[in-house]
Amino acid sequence: MDKKLIGFSVVFFAAFIVFAAYMFSDGSIARFTRAAEDKEPSLSNSLIFAWPLQLPADNQSVSEITVFLRNAEGTGLFEQPVKIAISHGKIKESQILTDTDGKASFHISASTPGTSVVEAFVRNKRLAKTISVQFR
Repeated sequence: MDKKLIGFSVVFFAAFIVFAAYMFSDGSIARFTRAAEDKEPSLSNSLIFAWPLQLPADNQSVSEITVFLRNAEGTGLFEQPVKIAISHGKIKESQILTDTDGKASFHISASTPGTSVVEAFVRNKRLAKTISVQFR
């Protein structure tokens, strides 16, 4: 009977130590057990937004262009270089690295009225979606 109790106690304490180490660690065990994430950008799953869509052409008002770079599963991709191209006006930032959510924000303005078509690029490939901003 004493051997069974000692054996059970050893198993219990070993399990407790493993559990406690997992709970107080930095999650390194989770990194080994988790499936590898896809780091390849999906040109069709990535998104592009602009706000405002209409603004004065006074060279001071800016529209914020936000690109969300995602993989095929819809997960945001971290530290990926994103560029935008516009058909009218000027871009404040030439290239931005995405944040932990896969987000990169740019600012555009114009001094003359017109419509600017905004395209985003990652690894020299154009995202499937574009957006238009109107300068009045």
